[in-house]
Parts: sequence; structure tokens; C-alpha cells
Amino acid sequence: MVYLYAAMGVVMMTGIMAVVEMGLSLTGQSLLLKPVDSYQQNRELNAVGKRDQQMLGLLHDQADLDAIGRSLQSTALCVQLLCRSSLLGAASCAAGNSVVEDAETRLPDLTGLTQAGVIPSAGNWANACVLQSGSHRLIIHPDPSPDNLQIPYRLFSCVLSGASTCSFEPKS
Repeated sequence: MVYLYAAMGVVMMTGIMAVVEMGLSLTGQSLLLKPVDSYQQNRELNAVGKRDQQMLGLLHDQADLDAIGRSLQSTALCVQLLCRSSLLGAASCAAGNSVVEDAETRLPDLTGLTQAGVIPSAGNWANACVLQSGSHRLIIHPDPSPDNLQIPYRLFSCVLSGASTCSFEPKS
């Protein structure tokens, strides 16, 4: 009789656990907490998302690309992007590149960017330009083999949380 009650208890607990697991899988929730994503948290608060969108718009606009240059690398790329989006001195800008007349309305979140250096020439990240505004870090990398020749640069972005580089950047 004791064995019967023990077996029925095990079967009942198995059934209850199956129902709980099924309920969790249907709602898509987990019992484990999600890790904190500082990029997602700061996207709405600190204009991080707007800055990313404006930089992508700058890198995809054909008139801007013609002015900036389509085959620049590292420091030259950073300088020309800053020329196009902020009030960087015109002396360092390329001949056809200058601050856009509507930069304050079209690219307002890019005006606070500063050059944070370049990633050392190593592997896939060679010749990348690094711009930063506070804890928001933008990495613009020339695409070595672009699928679309109209888009010659890639944009990578992160929010730094106590580190000096993004988690996906190569360690020097």
C-alpha cells in the first residue's frame, strides 16, 4: 500500500510539473532572469537609438557619401564623418565635404561625437574608425567586400558599462 501511494505521488508531481512547463513555454517566459543589456536600457533614455539611426542615415545617404568619400579608412574616415555632422573646423575637411546646412535639424544627436581613436590594424577590424559620445561608442568599418556598392561602410554600436571598449571589439 505504501508503494502505491508513493507511485501515485510521483505520477502526480510529474503531471503538475508538466503542466507548469507547458504553461511557461506557451507564454514564452522563463524562470531565469534575463541578463542586463545596457544598450537596450540606454536606447530610449540617452538618445543612443537616435544617434545610431542618424549615423546610419549619414552612411546610407548617397549625397553624404559622395562628399565624405566612399573608400576612406581609419582616421581619415573619422575626420570626414565629424566634418559632415558637426562643427569641426573646415580646414581638416575634404574639398567637397563640409558641414551639412541642415545638420542641426537632420543630425542633431551626432554633434556631440568625438574621435575616440582607431582600432589597431588587426584582422577583420583593421582600419575601423571609432567615435564616442559619453558612454555610447560607434565603430564605423569599411566593408571589405560590400554586397551593395552603394553602402561601403558598416556601423557597430554599443553602450560602455565600465569598460573602455565594446565587448565585441578585439582585445589589444
